[in-house]
Amino acid sequence: MRQSIKFKLRAAIKFMFNLNCAFFNRKNILKITALTLLFVSVIPLVLTGCKLERLGLISGSDSSTVSQDENNKTADAAMQGYLSEKGFYEMKSLQKDKNPLTDANVRKAIMYAIDRQRIVEELLGDYGSVLNSLFPEGTEYFLNAWEQYNYNPELAREYLNRSGYDKDNPLFLTLGANSESESRQVIENIIKENLQGIGVITWIANKKSREWYMDDVKNGNYDLGVWSILISEAKDLNNYFASGKIPSMKTDINKDCNNFYWYNNQDYDFYANSLLSEESMENKTSIAGKLQQILSEDAVILPLYSRVYTAAYNKRISNIEIDYMDGSFLKNIVNMDINIEANQKKKSSANISENSNIKSLVAGYEQEPYVFNPFISDTIYRDYVNNLILQGLWKKTGPDKFEPVLAESVTVIGKRDEENNNLRNTLKAVIKIKDGIYWQDGDPIVADDIIATINAVNNDESLSFTGIDYSIIKSIEKQNDKEFILTFNNYDSDWKMLFNFIFPAKLLENHSISSLFSEDIFGSGSYKLKEWKKGEYMLLEKNNYYNGSKPIIDELKFIFNSDINLLIKMLNDGSIDILGVPSDPELMKNIGGNKSLNLLVQPGLLFEHLALCQKPRQ
Repeated sequence: MRQSIKFKLRAAIKFMFNLNCAFFNRKNILKITALTLLFVSVIPLVLTGCKLERLGLISGSDSSTVSQDENNKTADAAMQGYLSEKGFYEMKSLQKDKNPLTDANVRKAIMYAIDRQRIVEELLGDYGSVLNSLFPEGTEYFLNAWEQYNYNPELAREYLNRSGYDKDNPLFLTLGANSESESRQVIENIIKENLQGIGVITWIANKKSREWYMDDVKNGNYDLGVWSILISEAKDLNNYFASGKIPSMKTDINKDCNNFYWYNNQDYDFYANSLLSEESMENKTSIAGKLQQILSEDAVILPLYSRVYTAAYNKRISNIEIDYMDGSFLKNIVNMDINIEANQKKKSSANISENSNIKSLVAGYEQEPYVFNPFISDTIYRDYVNNLILQGLWKKTGPDKFEPVLAESVTVIGKRDEENNNLRNTLKAVIKIKDGIYWQDGDPIVADDIIATINAVNNDESLSFTGIDYSIIKSIEKQNDKEFILTFNNYDSDWKMLFNFIFPAKLLENHSISSLFSEDIFGSGSYKLKEWKKGEYMLLEKNNYYNGSKPIIDELKFIFNSDINLLIKMLNDGSIDILGVPSDPELMKNIGGNKSLNLLVQPGLLFEHLALCQKPRQ
């Protein structure tokens, strides 16, 4: 190796000497100067070539003759970022262990090496916090299982050393995300810096979203990855991490195969499978805790932080709550109030009542809905509006948690012994709906309406659903005006989601459900649609037939504009009262310093995490 270096240096010097001799005359003085500069440039290139030869990136290198000292220089060169993309992948291909992330010590080293607090502070400032669970704080399944992985570079190096890697013998790993996300690029750069500090060289290999998720994430073609996931049910713990849920195992029967980590642990599979057949919330909470502890100990993923929902609003509004399930700032609409004495400024805007006794609130939304129909894909803002107008038999309020709205009770029928008397085993139940519930026109809500809605959904072949499978319903039959019998083909713990929305049977006669509710909607919620002027605004008014507590605010107006800066300006000048704003620390700080505005921040179910892929590779 050293002879090779000397030979290259001698050849370069001899070449420069011969050229200088050939041109050494008064005419060529400028050429001499140029050649001198060329000489100064060639020598570093030769030295760099020698360095790259040590790195194994130039043909002719013989790794068997490289000394320990040269190995150290090789590692140092890599740590200093000398490698190109091609060089990185060539070095990565030379690693003896093609599956380093199957080593738990390597995975734990990565966990301890990452400064999650710094990531949160850079992206969310003081408005976010490190997440140590797969569920938000305050939910039944929240558990601080990842709190052990506080930033600890020394401990990270210890774990890495156990696997034979350090700064002198670095580990090479790729780190990927979707290239459109600025926040994930911030996360990646911090992770890259953190890992380099313990002797792990990373190459950031981002792609456009579709390529990244379809080609890399779902096929396990990555080492480390950053993306967000939402675990809204206990059963999702099975879908994301059970060994039988690796994407390549997906079939028409085996659905929801989201184990993009290629994780395999028999103990985990046992508890995850038992969770699927568990009815008791207390037992579910216990099992979900065990599963999170196993995942944490095995260092499969590293939760970073929950995405936050942020609402800015005028201080004349009170009792604001944000729904952590979907981010709507109208969760507590029934109890929200507004000081009408300070609320006259916007009364002159279109169709807001001039009656001084009418309480009206104006909200800003970035996107206008296309249709009202809840069975057709649309923006989340459509769902925010629909949730005020429509009701179902139950409302989902958390992971595996439903509260009755129009339903009164569920009675399991069939087997009567204590051990088997649950819906999972009998697949048959009587659902009773409440008395005193009405549509917005005053007509009573009866069993025929629920049956007509389910049949309309099942009979409309143009509808497709993600995460909700209406085919699990075998039959639905009326027992009387307030009761119907439900029979399942198979059980799904999320079955109450099938009754999120119901419509009057009279509207569904001779109509496919997908052809209805384009520009109008009919329901039984706290508000009803009064007017929709497309491209400008939507106006709702209080529904006097609402079966719950009547809202304090009489009218709601939604102004739509895709320019968030314009909406913020309207909020500042009082033209709108409340607005969901981006979770930008500087923006949130400015709003927090505004004497006329308040800021509310709520962590949601969606969380960012670092994924470690354990897919076997040759």
